Order: sequence, then structure tokens, then C-alpha cells
Amino acid sequence: MRPKINVKFDNGTIGAVSPLAVGLLGLLASAVAVDSFELNKAYSIKSVNDARKLGIVDSIANHRLYKTIAEFYAEAGEGTELYLMGVEKTKKLSDFFKAGAEDFSPAENLLNAANGNIRGLITSFDPDETVVSTVTGGMDADVLEAANAAQLLFENYSAKKYAPFFTILEGYNFAGSKVELTDLTTYEYDSVGILIGDTETRTGSTASKGSAIGVIGGRIAQSFVRENIGKVRNGALSATELFINDTPVENYDTEALYDKGYITFVTHQGRAGYYFIDDPLACAEDNDYHYLSRRRTINEAYRLAYQANLDYLLDEVPVNADGTINAAYAKSIEQAVESKIIATIGDDLQNVDGDYGVKCFVDANQNIVKTSKLNEVVRIRPWGYNRWIDVLVGYEIQN
Repeated sequence: MRPKINVKFDNGTIGAVSPLAVGLLGLLASAVAVDSFELNKAYSIKSVNDARKLGIVDSIANHRLYKTIAEFYAEAGEGTELYLMGVEKTKKLSDFFKAGAEDFSPAENLLNAANGNIRGLITSFDPDETVVSTVTGGMDADVLEAANAAQLLFENYSAKKYAPFFTILEGYNFAGSKVELTDLTTYEYDSVGILIGDTETRTGSTASKGSAIGVIGGRIAQSFVRENIGKVRNGALSATELFINDTPVENYDTEALYDKGYITFVTHQGRAGYYFIDDPLACAEDNDYHYLSRRRTINEAYRLAYQANLDYLLDEVPVNADGTINAAYAKSIEQAVESKIIATIGDDLQNVDGDYGVKCFVDANQNIVKTSKLNEVVRIRPWGYNRWIDVLVGYEIQN
């Protein structure tokens, strides 16, 4: 086994009682090749006009793709970079994340095209009539197969490329029954979220079976990694209409969808417009990474811990007489890792009188001469979030 760095995600340490490169997303979309737009090829765009230059317009063949891009830029703003790859309409959603007969899946090809800089994948699924949608557990059965494949890719790609990412899927062909819907909190897909709700209705000229994936992508791209996409202070979404199938969001019990672990939409009394209800991922609530904001933050720490440690790979280590690590050397690694994380994502960390809540520990008692292995622990202090605010209101009189 060649010398390398092994970084793992620790889980179970919390307990559930700025848009830079950190907002770079990749869009995988069912599409038809047109003009300068080829399938299975990665493109980088920064505006709706860039998409039009490729030949992507609001046509029957590519309506969903164009809609997703347009809604992404309505939310994120022109100039925001988006990686894009079109996939054959004969492919199932899970095929986006499976290699099949090819060396890599479309998802991995897109990640590689951006040199691992993509922080999240979003999907726009619009198959042709050859793909049969079978509803199981309240939505297309292949959605959960895609979630499983996306989670496996996340785990393998993180270990191989040190470039973790998250995935947001559509709750494709949601049948409308909140009772029959699969409970996502029973799964362990802590890098995958599933969105239900769209800017178009289920019936009508466009007949949407998908979700407003461009809206959520745009909101993620223009948010700091620490921020919940439903943060009210960041304002309402750009979408002026949102539906659960044919029912306006404000007339549907979206809380029932949320209770089963889905990302969806909500309105707030006294505020105009629509908001995301929260940012859950498809895993248990006591998972440290149950929420997208926590997944995004820890993913950045993972990337930066790797980059900081890379300078020390195959480095000469000064040791004591018993083979243990020189304390000053261990301290230098700790400082390098902490400084790298703080300097890069300091705005997403808590700064309390100079304490950013980043701790790296290298045990100097390790016998590096005997094992050639250096064990290190990096901890990030998580933010708390006001999910439930209890207010007691009453009268006060002075006796």
C-alpha cells in the first residue's frame, strides 16, 4: 500500500438534543443533444445566456433542463458558476451514479471534470417513454436506489479524491400521499437530500413529476456553508409559485413531508413568499450530518485537513529516544491544520474572542518509528440552530 493520507468522518460527537468555491455545484440532467451541447460532456456556465449559447433553450425536448438552469440563476444570480452534464433520457435516475459498462458514472465524470472542486450535485430527471416509473413508497422506486448509489459514490470519492460532496435528488413522481411516503430517517444516506415540490403543477402543459431543483441549487450556491437554506433572515425564495403536485404549497401539509425527512417548502405567517422548511438529509435525526448545513461544513473541514496534512506526507519526523514524536513537531502539525481551516472557512466558524472552535490533536506518544503511522484528530465546533422557539406571552402588573 503506497504512502497516503487517510481522512475519515467522525460521527456521534454532537448529539441531536460564503459563497466562494464552497458553493460550486454540478447539475446532472436528462437532456437531448443540440447544437454545441453534447451529452456526457461537462460544461461550465455562469448565466442563462451561456446555456442558450450551447443551444439549450425552452423547447419540448429540453424544457426541464432549461427551467432548472433559469431557476438556478434566478436564485443564485448571474455570474455564479455551475457545472453541467446532460445524460441520455433513456437512463434511470440511479444510472446517473452508476458506472455500468463505462469506467465512471456520469456523476463521477462531472466531479472529475471540475477537478473535485464541485461541492454538491443536483439532478434534473426527465426521462423519455422507455423509462417506466414504478411508484413504491409514495414516489418513483428508483429515487431511493439513486440515493443509495449517490451515497456510495460520496464515500468512495471522498476516500479516493479527498473531495467530499453532497447530492440533492428530486422526489420524482411523488404520488401525493404523505402517508404512503417512505420515511427517510430510517436510512443512512447522510450526504443525500430529497426535495419535494416544484414551480410547475403535476397536470397542465408542462406536467411536472419532478422538483424545483434549480431553486434549491441556487439558494445553496449563494449561501455560506454554515447557513441553513431555510434561514428566514436571508429572505424569501425567488419562486413566486410553488406546488406539491397540483396543490399550492400553502395548502398542503408540508410538515408531514418534513417529518419523514424530506426537504420541501413552507410559508411563514406575516412574511411574503416561500421558504425552505429546513435542510434535512436522508438519515436519522441523531446523525451528526442529518442537516445539509452540517454536512457542508464538515466536508470543507475534511478537504482542508487533507490539504494541510499533505505537506507532511513522507516528511522526516524528529523523535525521542523511545521512538515517540517530538512534541514541538506534533505541535507544528496541529497549528498547520488549525490555521488552514481557520484561514479558509473562518467566516463559517464561530469566533468567540479569537477561539474559532477548531482543534487538532496529534498524540506525541505515538511510536512513529515502529508504525510509520501518525494518528490525528480534528474537531470543529458546530453551530446551533433555532429550529424551535418557545415564547411565553402574558400580562404583567405591579401590585
